[in-house]
Amino acid sequence: MKEIARRAARVLAVLIVVPLSGCATYRSHPLHPEASARSLAARSLTAPRLLHFLAIEEHRAGPPHWNLETLTLVATYDRPDMPLVTAQWREAKAGEITAAELPNPTLSFQPTYDTTTAIPSPWKVGPVVSFLIRAFGVRSALITRARAQAEAVRQTIAVTAWQLRGRVRAALLALWSAQRSAKLSTQAVAVANRYQGAVAQRYRAGMVSAADLTTASLAQEQALLKFAASERTLQLTRTALATALGLPVAALHHVTLDLAGISHPQPPGTLGPLVHAALIKRPDVLAALARYRASEANLRLAIARQYPSIDIGPGYHYDHGDNKFLLAVSLPLPILNQNQGPIAQARAARRVAAAEFSAVQARVLAQIEQAQTDWKASDAELASARQVRSSAAKVLARRRTEFAAGAIGWLRLLGAEEAFVEAEQGALAASVQERAALGGLEAALYHPFLIAGRR
Repeated sequence: MKEIARRAARVLAVLIVVPLSGCATYRSHPLHPEASARSLAARSLTAPRLLHFLAIEEHRAGPPHWNLETLTLVATYDRPDMPLVTAQWREAKAGEITAAELPNPTLSFQPTYDTTTAIPSPWKVGPVVSFLIRAFGVRSALITRARAQAEAVRQTIAVTAWQLRGRVRAALLALWSAQRSAKLSTQAVAVANRYQGAVAQRYRAGMVSAADLTTASLAQEQALLKFAASERTLQLTRTALATALGLPVAALHHVTLDLAGISHPQPPGTLGPLVHAALIKRPDVLAALARYRASEANLRLAIARQYPSIDIGPGYHYDHGDNKFLLAVSLPLPILNQNQGPIAQARAARRVAAAEFSAVQARVLAQIEQAQTDWKASDAELASARQVRSSAAKVLARRRTEFAAGAIGWLRLLGAEEAFVEAEQGALAASVQERAALGGLEAALYHPFLIAGRR
């Protein structure tokens, strides 16, 4: 009897120890806010790991050009948005492993001592191992659902990357606008100073009234105020760009930015194929499609579970001196329900997923149409603003010729210069609006336009 008990104990030890030998171990990975804060403050565009990442992604050696494409890569590297969604995708991929795993057998061991029977043995002992045999289709449905869910999260990575590009694009456009606005403000201040000086000289000569001098002085102060506002905006746009990149502002000091893609964007051309591709291939559309596939797999799973899974448990018992071999079979009896509740919920969830997919496509189409309308209107407005600037330039050229010939005075020439600067500022505002609209069209179509090209 003791030998039998020892053998049973050894079998039990083998059944427990062998599976556990391949188990994962826990390793602590605490977060350190102070170290994280130091790391954030130390980020720069010259970090070796960042430069290595850019060299691999752009497939070229040498120092990078800090344009929209490169800075978008910087944002994906340094901002927490991309690591977060990547971690979510890895979590979803781990769900595929869980779905593909076979259920572990269950070991039962319940020794019994009978005090009324001493011969041949009072012991009843032996292991029973139960194996779960799932209903047909359950495992494949679990795997399909997990894969679809992982695909939906994977498409979210592309959505996040495109959103990061949009933030960088908007920040670069704001910086481009602020730089040109500051330059025009400088010119406006110079013209206002010369105009105020000329009026003050005429006032001292008794040629104009005090009201004229006051008007010129007010125009000068307004020009100075606009210049100060443009300088403030320029500083804020650099801060906004650093925020979009996930870098401290100091990281952009002494960095030459390549804004050729903003200055000379590529024309959209024919949009029909791009619209069709966006409606079926945009990552958010593909993510909605993957969620629908996951809901279909969930319905398959619910239907498969209306058929019972079976537990088969072969075992051995040493029963009061007798060797007994067992085969236990257990299964739920589908008498009171046939999993109809979960099936109905899964069907409803599939209808919801289908409606959400249609809503995503409709939203994409509406976004594209709105972006197209905005861009066409902005392009027409820009053409008008450029026409006004061209007319102001012609007037200024005539005034300079007339001034050189002595036909007009200094004030009329300065007035033409002031009008030309105002026309330049109007053309700049229209250019910014047109590029913002083009950026919206780029975001809607998931196709880059604001890259270096002829315009």
